[in-house]
Amino acid sequence: MRITGWIGGAAAASLVGASFPVSEALVDYPYAAGQCIRYAAGALILTVLLKGRLGRPTAKEFALLSGVAGVGMVIFNLAVLGAVDRIGATNAGVVIGASPVALALIVPLVARRRPQPRFVAAALLVMAGAALVNGADERVQALGLALALTALAGEVGFTLLAAPLLPRLGAMRVAAWASWIASAQLLVLSAGDLPAPSTDDLAAIAYLAVITTALAFVLWFRAVQTLGADRAGLLIGLMPVAAVAVDALLNGRAPSPADIAGTALVAMGVVYGARPAKARAPRGGTRAASSASRAGTSSTCRAASSSPAAALPARSSHR
Repeated sequence: MRITGWIGGAAAASLVGASFPVSEALVDYPYAAGQCIRYAAGALILTVLLKGRLGRPTAKEFALLSGVAGVGMVIFNLAVLGAVDRIGATNAGVVIGASPVALALIVPLVARRRPQPRFVAAALLVMAGAALVNGADERVQALGLALALTALAGEVGFTLLAAPLLPRLGAMRVAAWASWIASAQLLVLSAGDLPAPSTDDLAAIAYLAVITTALAFVLWFRAVQTLGADRAGLLIGLMPVAAVAVDALLNGRAPSPADIAGTALVAMGVVYGARPAKARAPRGGTRAASSASRAGTSSTCRAASSSPAAALPARSSHR
């Protein structure tokens, strides 16, 4: 188990979830303008931290970065706003909460391997817990559901499109490039109209730029690079848990039994998915093991040292 990846990913998901109540302060400010300023400020912070060394993405990498920005930042947030407006935040949250299951199923398909039942089961636990925390109501309509599914696709795309970029560019450069591109896309959508924000608007934008963009995105991409997209996806279930916790702290609302039960399910799913897989016994059972023991260690050591793969840590095939 790579504990730093799990801790960083959990922190990233929690910080993003905690930003949901903060984002409500921007409801009266033009959406595209607010997000444009937020991503530009976050990109500037990351560029300064990188001392301007953003690297030079190839044409293919730039296309993927544009996808991360357009699908995972711009379209995702627009779809969330539309879904919340039509079917409510609770129903939208339930749909988007299926992200861990989608990643557990899609990542193996992209990597041309079978989905691991353990990760799928863990993702289902996480999704069930997130659904309990979000709750649901009767506000369901076709357009709102379609927008929520679009947001779900954006959430999944944000992780999947970034994964192949991380080994060469690194988490911080991917976050910086994606943020610059997203700010440019949003500037076009806003038609260059960026009205002066109020003090409350500025405070919310500053939080989103520093905590969510410059910090959480980097932590998330590092978790994806360390754990793989399917494992890291389990941590998305912590977003609604963090949102409920922050809302409770800000408004003095005690968590409901559903909140507590949902949080427990999310925790169970993450812990189950984080457990290292059990090593399989070699074919031939104990007789094969005893034969290897009687054969001594010299031949096996030579065979192991002659294999390049034996000297390298295992890599996820989808990267």
